[in-house]
Parts: sequence; C-alpha cells; structure tokens
Amino acid sequence: MKKTRIFAAVAIAAFIAVACSGDKTPWIWKIEGKSVTLKQLDSAYSGFGVLMKEQLQQTMGRFIPEDEFAQLLEDPERSGNPQLTEMFKRFGKDQFAEQYKDMLILNMEAQKDGFAKRADIKAKLEFLQKYFTANMYLFDQLKLQDIKISDAEAYAAWEKAKREDARLRTIPVDQGLEMIKGRMVMGAAMEKQRTIMKNATQKYRIETNKDFDIAEHVKSIREEARKKREAAAAQQAAPAPAPTPTAPATPKK
Repeated sequence: MKKTRIFAAVAIAAFIAVACSGDKTPWIWKIEGKSVTLKQLDSAYSGFGVLMKEQLQQTMGRFIPEDEFAQLLEDPERSGNPQLTEMFKRFGKDQFAEQYKDMLILNMEAQKDGFAKRADIKAKLEFLQKYFTANMYLFDQLKLQDIKISDAEAYAAWEKAKREDARLRTIPVDQGLEMIKGRMVMGAAMEKQRTIMKNATQKYRIETNKDFDIAEHVKSIREEARKKREAAAAQQAAPAPAPTPTAPATPKK
C-alpha cells in the first residue's frame, strides 16, 4: 500500500517538465538505450518534493521552511518523531527512484499505445499543468518563509488557545509554541492569499453568463440522478407479478 500511495504522487509529478542539457552526471538506468541520469532524477525529485512538502504541512498543521525540509530529507532521524522519520525514509530519493523508473516505463507505454494522444487525456493533462503552475506560482508569491511570528505573539496566542481548549493544557510549552506558530503562519498565509487573488482578479475583465447558473445546472443533474435511483429502487422493491393461471387440460376421450 505504501508503494501505491507514493506511486500515485509520482504519477502526478510526471507532468512537471524536466529538461537536462549538458548533463555530465552518472546514468542510473538505460531504457531502450536512452540514459536516465542522476540530474534527471534530481529534477523529477524536486517536482515530487512540492507535493510531498504540501502533504507533510497538512499532516503537521504548520508551515515547513525549505531548509528544514531539506534537512529532514537528508537526515530523517532529526525529526525526533518515529512516524515522521518513517515517512521521510519512504519519501527518500532511493525509494523515489524505483517509482520514477516505473513512471518512465508507463509513460513510454502510454505514448506507444496512443493513450497520451486521446482527447480526454489531453484535457486532463491540460488541467493538471494549469493546476500545478497556478499553485507553484501562488506558493512563490506567498513567500511563507518571510512570515515571522515573534515568541511573544506565539506565547500570547498559546495562552489564549489553552483557555479556550482545556485539552491543550497537557501539551509541553515548547511543542505548544511550535504548533501555535505554525497555525499563525498558515493563518497569515491565508490572508495573504486572499489579497493576492483579489489583486490578480482585478487585473482581468471577467464576465458572468446571467443566462446560465452553474449551481442550478448541478442541482438539476443531481435531481435527475436521484429520480432515476428512486425509480430503480421502487422497481426492485415491487412484488413480482403472480403467474397467469393456465386452463386445465381437456381429458382425452
């Protein structure tokens, strides 16, 4: 199951372009005679790291600076948390390498079979490219590393949090301050994100079709689906018709 979860993320990372010119790093594999080098692996791994870091921040509930993230990748034991240590070991470059090789092979299969040329697949790839471009741009603009929370601000927020939630009173102060700083950074990031989106939206002329309501459109689709489901359930619950009685056979003379 662990390999499946990692591979799912790797498959998404496949859509991040990798360009390696003048590559003099050692090759790791040759697939159909074409070398896959350490530089190519590093480039792919950096794309995978974007996803991994986002997942880790959601798990830990706080922002993780780039230098801390890089250190945890190099030395998972430094986390001091057995679960995080195991997670970083699973996400190590050595573990990623095997998944990357599988991804390259499957991409070659997809190209050979014409799968990547299908209109529905192109539409999905176009969305994924836009999704990652938008999110990576947003992260770059947020500059989370520049959001600073002082110890005094964190301590005041921690004391307030403990008054509101008695369960927090059993957490050591150092862990509590780290947790509350993470929350405050993410809160500041959300506010900054709203400002970025507001400023960006104001730069473009956006028109809304008053003759089409997407909410009503979705509502009608769901209503139609509900009616079909209820009709199918009613048909299954209806008693089977009684067999038609047959006339008694006429005795032979």
